[in-house]
Amino acid sequence: MNSPSIKHVNLRSIYTVLAIGFALLLFLIWLIGTQGSSKLNQISVTAREGTDDYMERFTLALNIREATAEVVAEARLYRARPRIKVPVPPFSVKLKAAKNRFLNEIENGRKLWGKRERHGTLPDKELAAWRDVEAMSQKFLENLTRIENPSGQNDAVNGVETNQPGGQSQPNTQNALQQQSQPGPQQNMQQELQAGQDEFLKLRTEMDDVAEKLTEVVTQTQSDTLRNFADRQQAAAAEVSRTRWITWLLGLVVAALTFFLTRNQILQLRRASRQELEARDFARSIFDSQSNYIIVVNNSGELLAVNKAFLNHFKLPAPSLVLQDYRAALAHLPEVAAFVGKMLAQPDDSSSLRERIEVRPRYDHGNQNAADARLFDVYVTPLMIGGQPGGRVVVIVDVTEAEKVREELRRSRTLSAVGQITATVAHELYNPIGAVKLNLDLLEMQIGGDGDVNHTVGRLKRGVEHLSTIVMDLRYLTRPRDPDRRTTDLNKLLDEVVELAGDRLERSRVRVARDYASRLPQGQYDQQQLRKVFLNLLINAVEASSQNSGVELQTRYVSGNGALAMPETNGAHGAVVISVIDRGVGMSPETKRRLFEAFYTTKRNGTGLGMMITQEIVKKHGGKIEVESEEGMGTTVSVYLPV
Repeated sequence: MNSPSIKHVNLRSIYTVLAIGFALLLFLIWLIGTQGSSKLNQISVTAREGTDDYMERFTLALNIREATAEVVAEARLYRARPRIKVPVPPFSVKLKAAKNRFLNEIENGRKLWGKRERHGTLPDKELAAWRDVEAMSQKFLENLTRIENPSGQNDAVNGVETNQPGGQSQPNTQNALQQQSQPGPQQNMQQELQAGQDEFLKLRTEMDDVAEKLTEVVTQTQSDTLRNFADRQQAAAAEVSRTRWITWLLGLVVAALTFFLTRNQILQLRRASRQELEARDFARSIFDSQSNYIIVVNNSGELLAVNKAFLNHFKLPAPSLVLQDYRAALAHLPEVAAFVGKMLAQPDDSSSLRERIEVRPRYDHGNQNAADARLFDVYVTPLMIGGQPGGRVVVIVDVTEAEKVREELRRSRTLSAVGQITATVAHELYNPIGAVKLNLDLLEMQIGGDGDVNHTVGRLKRGVEHLSTIVMDLRYLTRPRDPDRRTTDLNKLLDEVVELAGDRLERSRVRVARDYASRLPQGQYDQQQLRKVFLNLLINAVEASSQNSGVELQTRYVSGNGALAMPETNGAHGAVVISVIDRGVGMSPETKRRLFEAFYTTKRNGTGLGMMITQEIVKKHGGKIEVESEEGMGTTVSVYLPV
């Protein structure tokens, strides 16, 4: 029966949607981070460059102011040299050094602000302030040059000699005293000096003003730049915020779409899972409903599944068998395990095989009370997974009872077929045999003590007894009767059997050893039938033994609650076990298998009915027979009779 189909659910759509959604979200996150980082980095670089440029311009503006102040200070000292009793050269050198620094700073300013003007990176206000500084510096330098290089008249007035090498002048005290004695021209010179000083002071003030204005304008430009940076930062933050909201909205859309598609797929998965569970339960119910033992193994021999019949029969918990080796699971059936191992070892894992296996009794912890051998039909078929062999399915069918029923049916048919013949033959032979026996008795009485004749008559009588036994066996086959039960001591019954077989024991020179259990419980048995059973078993043991050997008769009791109690016996109070043991030729497996079959015998003059009749009598008493035999080692036949 096919299991319900399970709808195949493709998870690719879920994975695709999730992958696209996460990729989009990651891209947007990367975009936000990259854009924000780029803008902030750009603003940072621009701010750093602007700050460096501002510091350079601001520093240069301060340097121009310092250079201007230094030049002014040195010029004042230079102009005041007549009143200072220090030679002229130090003042001239310092003034020249201050002038050179001022010139250098102005030149640096031309380069700096000229470059910024060409690039258009500065506001017009700052450029105009620089142009004012540049223009005022020209005037200032021109005035400074006049101070540094005065005319001969001025030099004479100030006591400067211009003809000295290196431009240095030496004071001439005598000339100065002579000039002081002339008040008219000296007064004119002082007026000119005062006018030059006023002009210098005016230029100095204007130079300070334009230099200070340049510094203020540079500072103002930096403030404007900082405000510009702040505005750009706010704009970048606003743009990042907009991008964040856009990302959030897109993420919300992707999440909603993913949730919708995933929900649909999950619903399909649930339906498929429910259908698969129902199909599994359906298949499991069918699997567990089988009365045969079923196990499933993979190619490595690990157990994948077992049905309830197997677990219940061997009383095993299911979890203990999961992924267990098949040899451990089939420890109670080693012959079946060997067959499964042989199948797994075959290279062709797609073939099926059937074999009948006999599982012999096993003894548990010294318990000699073993169950009958069981017959199993083992079917091994390939386990197909996805169209490929993935292991083996082992089906174990216990056919023991079926074989017993089949054997009983065959025996019944055999008996039915020969019943009419045997009944007719027995009836026709019984009366002549009786007449022969009577005449032999009369002949023995008539001949008296003739030894040879008596010996011959004895042989004839034994032959007639054998024929009578055959006739009685045939009559028993056609008209079996229920046991006539009486209280019986089986030890005494066995002693009587030994006496009945005394002639046969004497001729075969076989000794009988008795190993009886003391205080053996008595049971209700048919003494005549059991006497026939044990006599037949004893004679068989004697015939299988060599001369001067021994046969052992053993009795023992198995209590109803003891470890040796046999479940096959029907006695609620235990059973008596009678064993006939010989050390003779033993039996072949074929003989042992067909031992209780009608008309099967290995004796030259046997009928093949003795063991069958023996088994029927024991079964009528609710007992059983066990046979243990090995060729060349002897045979042990044990009869279990319930008390």
